[in-house]
Amino acid sequence: MAAPMGKDDLNYEFAWGRKRGMGGKKKDVQFYESFTFDGVQYALNDTVYLQNESCDVPHIGKLIKVWENRDKSRKVKVQWFFRSREIQKFLEGIETKENELFLACGDGKGFANVNPLEAIVGKCNVVCISKNIGNSQPKADFVFYRFFDVGQRKVVDQTDDKIA
Repeated sequence: MAAPMGKDDLNYEFAWGRKRGMGGKKKDVQFYESFTFDGVQYALNDTVYLQNESCDVPHIGKLIKVWENRDKSRKVKVQWFFRSREIQKFLEGIETKENELFLACGDGKGFANVNPLEAIVGKCNVVCISKNIGNSQPKADFVFYRFFDVGQRKVVDQTDDKIA
């Protein structure tokens, strides 16, 4: 979904944080819990904006894996949030809040994918306001309390705890 900046645009600070472990087929992939990118600290489960070459509005996702490959390429696996306009044809009869997002769930295309770490353009403040968790209406860029099941292609109020 997201695309990296051009090579000429890469003038930023970068440092890895805490290591998680090795993985991959040859056990040559280093996983991390955190990193600092352009002066901002990021960690697993942070919500971020990612570049989108196809439109002016960035995508929003949750960091679920972070790693460096043997060739030194840095990658992030992102679980996606959907804006209402992105899933509009599946929202018939469903009212939404102006700043509401839908967290991807289920099995299928659109749940998550891998992006270059350099596609991140900043942190995003997304807050869960689910009544089940007893959350109030906090200050946030975006809120969510419902999910979009990418396999069933429908909005759901609840999902199992096995999201990411």
